[in-house]
Amino acid sequence: MNTLLKIELKKLLPYRSFWAAVIAYVLMMGGLFASLYRFKLNINSVDIGINFYYFPDIWHNIAYITSWFNVLLYFFVILIVTNEYQFRTVRQNVIDGLSRWQSLTGKILLLLLFSIGTTVLVGLVTLACGFFLADTDSNPFSLEKIEYLGLYFIQTLGISSFALLVANLLRKQGMSIIAFLGYILIGEPVLRYRLLPESWGEYLPMQALGQLIPNPLPAYFNLGTLPEFQPTLLLASLMYTALFFAASGWVLQSRDL
Repeated sequence: MNTLLKIELKKLLPYRSFWAAVIAYVLMMGGLFASLYRFKLNINSVDIGINFYYFPDIWHNIAYITSWFNVLLYFFVILIVTNEYQFRTVRQNVIDGLSRWQSLTGKILLLLLFSIGTTVLVGLVTLACGFFLADTDSNPFSLEKIEYLGLYFIQTLGISSFALLVANLLRKQGMSIIAFLGYILIGEPVLRYRLLPESWGEYLPMQALGQLIPNPLPAYFNLGTLPEFQPTLLLASLMYTALFFAASGWVLQSRDL
C-alpha cells in the first residue's frame, strides 16, 4: 500500500498545477472566512449581524461552506487521471509490473490522502475561526457536532470517487469535466424532478452525498431550523462510494489501456 501511494506522490508532487490548486484552495478559503466575519444583512434599512462562528454550530457551518470549494479537488482528480491516459502512464505502469487493480488502488489511496488532508484543514480552520472570531461566550473547544467533519470527509471521498469513475470512462479531460458537471447540474436534477418518484430522487448519488451536510444557512434568516443529517443518506453515500470505486476497477479491467 505504501509503495503504491509513493508511486502516485512521486508523479504528483513535481506537478505545478497541484501546488497551484493547493495554494488557490487555501487562499480562497481564507478570503471567504475573513469576509464572513461580522457578516451583516441590511433589511428594511436595519443591519442584521450574523455570526457563523460560534460553537457548536460552527462545525456544521464551515463543513457546509467549504464543501463548495471541493470542486477544485474534483477537477484536479479528473485532470490527474485523464493526463495519465493522454501520456500513456497507466499503460507504462502495467508494463513496469503493476496490475490494473494496483494502479487503481494507488489512485484510491491518493483520493483518501486528499480527503484526509482537506478534512484536517477544515478542522483547523474551524478551530481558528471559533477561537478568534466567535465574539460569543461559546466554548471554543466544544466537540459537539464535530461529526460534520466526518461527514465532510465521506462527502469529499464519495464525490472524488465519482470524478475518478467519469475520468476512467471518458479518458479525455474536457469531456470528463463536462460530463461530471452535466450529470450533477442537469442529469441528476432531471432524473430527480422529472423522471423518478420524489422519494427515489433523494437517494440519487450526488443528492445523497450533497445532503450529507444539509444547508444550515436558511436557519440564520428565520427560514427554518438547523437541519440534522440523515443516517440513511450516510449509508447510501458509503454504498455509492464503494460502487464508484468498483466500477472504476471494472472499467480498467475490461478496456484496453
